[in-house]
Formats: sequence, C-alpha cells, structure tokens
Amino acid sequence: MDWIQNVLAIAGSPWVYPAGALFVAVSALLPPVPSTILFVALGALSGLPGGPHPIFLVLAMMAGALAGDLATYVLARRFGPARWHGLGRPRLRKAIGLASQRMEAHAFTMLLAARFVPLGRISSNVAAALVPLPVRSFVAYSFTAAVFWSGYAVGIGILSREWPGIPTEVAVFVAMALSIVVSGLIGRIASWWLARRGAFLA
Repeated sequence: MDWIQNVLAIAGSPWVYPAGALFVAVSALLPPVPSTILFVALGALSGLPGGPHPIFLVLAMMAGALAGDLATYVLARRFGPARWHGLGRPRLRKAIGLASQRMEAHAFTMLLAARFVPLGRISSNVAAALVPLPVRSFVAYSFTAAVFWSGYAVGIGILSREWPGIPTEVAVFVAMALSIVVSGLIGRIASWWLARRGAFLA
C-alpha cells in the first residue's frame, strides 16, 4: 500500500531516532505521551526495506528514557518535597507518596516495573529524588531499566512483524494492541508483587 511506503519513508529517516528519543524523554514528565506504543510500531517496521534499524531504535529509546528520567529526578530535587507535592493531580501526588515509602528497599525493582504502570514512571522517578536515592544509583538503575524497556518495546514490534501470513500494516496494529495487553499484564503483576512486599507504585 502507498501509505505504508510513505510511513516507511518517514520511519527510515535518520531523524526518527533523535525525534523518538525526544518523544520518550518528554513522556517522563508527561505520562499520557504514548512513547512505548511509538517504538512498538517502529519495531514492527524495522528490518523492512527503507525502514528503521532495530538496534538504533533500541539505542534511541534508551537514550530518551535515561534523559527523561534524569530530567525528572533533577527537577524533583530542585523543587523539593514541599513544592513538588503541591503540584499535579491528586492521583499523581498519592502515587509519589506511596512510591517514596519503600524506594530505598526496592529501588531497582520499582524503577523497572514503573515502566508498565500508569503514572509509574514519573512517580517512581520523583520518589527516587525525594528519598533521596543517590544519583549514581539512580542512573545505574534507570539505565538498566531502560535497556529492558527499550528491548521489550522494539522486540514486541519485531515479533509481530515476523508473524506468518499477515501483511505489514496489520502487523503494526497487532504489535500496538499486543503491547497494550502485555504492558497491562506486566503492570498488574508488578504492582501485586511489590504490594506483597510493602512497596507500591500507584
């Protein structure tokens, strides 16, 4: 189809990597931004003639994730607990408060699982700053979580594209739908597991 070729032309542009990284970075501060879905769709197009390269997609998502996490961490440290808790929606403030309770004991698990929970990424990053989690530990945990998260997003897209007997345009939508289902499942399991240990994401 012509529209697929047009999408591939855009997705195969070198600019898709920095633009995608920026998109992921912004999503750290604006949770409604669907950064995972974007890279799942790009993953479904990767490897096709004229499409993006999967390794570069993973690296772009990792870079954006780390940059966005660090920006949130720095801003939270800058504003401090009093100012930050006065900002945002009540649900977000509650999520930040709960995440702060056990961040020291479950920091890495929370920062990883938060990628799959609504408001989880911003609440866990802010909680890490307010505890405060040392910046070196935060960077190490955030980087490791970004590796898993980006590999998951692009990998879901690639697996959907390789499904036999479906055209590319269908594979893109299958990949996005599958990622929503799998992310929701992972998020529920992560929240349940952490709740049993007294650590909460939302």
